[in-house]
Amino acid sequence: MKKLFVIFFALIVVFSFAKTKLTFWGFMMNDEHAKMILNKFMEENPDIEVEYVQLSWANGFDKIVTAIAGGESLDVVELGNTWVANFAERNALENMDLFFNQYGKNYVGWDTVKYHGKYWAVPWLLGTRALFYNMELFEKAGLNPDIPPETWEDLYRAAEKIDALGDEIYGFGMPAGESYSPWQQWFLPAVWGTGGDIISEDGKRALLTSCKVKETAQFYKALSKYSLKTKQADLAKAFGEGKIGMYVSGAWDIDYLETNYPETPFNVVFIPKPASWYGTHASFAGAEVLAIMKHSKNKEAAQKLVKFLIRPDIAMEVAMIWPAIFPSHVEAGKDPWFNDHPMHKVFYEQNTYAKPVPSIPAWPKVQAVLTEAIEKMILENTDIDSTLFEYNLKIQKILDGE
Repeated sequence: MKKLFVIFFALIVVFSFAKTKLTFWGFMMNDEHAKMILNKFMEENPDIEVEYVQLSWANGFDKIVTAIAGGESLDVVELGNTWVANFAERNALENMDLFFNQYGKNYVGWDTVKYHGKYWAVPWLLGTRALFYNMELFEKAGLNPDIPPETWEDLYRAAEKIDALGDEIYGFGMPAGESYSPWQQWFLPAVWGTGGDIISEDGKRALLTSCKVKETAQFYKALSKYSLKTKQADLAKAFGEGKIGMYVSGAWDIDYLETNYPETPFNVVFIPKPASWYGTHASFAGAEVLAIMKHSKNKEAAQKLVKFLIRPDIAMEVAMIWPAIFPSHVEAGKDPWFNDHPMHKVFYEQNTYAKPVPSIPAWPKVQAVLTEAIEKMILENTDIDSTLFEYNLKIQKILDGE
């Protein structure tokens, strides 16, 4: 009898100290950073153990798809916001409406995780784009570096004057020759700045032939005359070397430029809007979002991890690992860190005008077609109307599921 009691007591002890094991797949943190952050979580939640798997942007999407298809047990996954609709459509994500109801007023970026009127993830870290400009080139061109461009016309005139400085100097840097940057850095945000879009709100109609898209295309093509057109990384390098007056990029280029080109004087401002009386300073809304997988067997523990990661102090600690993204909490901008990093503060505030891509599962196909259309106009100098008409048909076929 005593032996049975000992065995029974031992089983109780083992059961009492059994830990819930969570899997967390992410992109932003490497193993060292994840250990530092997640150890804090496990100290606060000694009954939960978290296994972190670092993904890469090159193949992370495919790995998640493969894991889902193979029935692999996933709990919390960091997603790029442009993927949310795709995974929600696959019925792979847990609905997060309750999170929105509880935390919605304290966080921004919820429109990046919304699909068919419901929320499928929680905005964690936000990233956007702003305008970099070379202050020395502004002065050489007779421009006041303390009065940067606020409108499309301001930017066009500045680009024209800077471009006239010499054969090796370009007024503007325009991304081309790669998958995302041609539409992401400014063309599509410029469309949004006019109040337009390339797809209807219900996701059923292509709008490339609309007046506001044509207006943007005409401006963009005219600006391309004074632009260096190449890959985004090459634009950053050329800007650092003093060969470009302005370009649009993310906050990651602040550190890149200060480290590699410390003699180049530059500043960062909001992306120009169409006119002083019209439009907004729209930019692309990139976001790292946290999703709980539909088939997670540890949803209560997963919710605790998500709540921990979105806390302003924790999110800021993660953001400082790579200061190109910033916490989604509404008061994150009050962090003292921003006092010493005013250019980063511009990006944080630019998020106010940032907009996500249309929330449709077919977006990866649409963006490829949009990139091709933009490059046709700025690299091959094709007719705007005929190009937009041709690619509008291509996008419409994608939306129709053909």
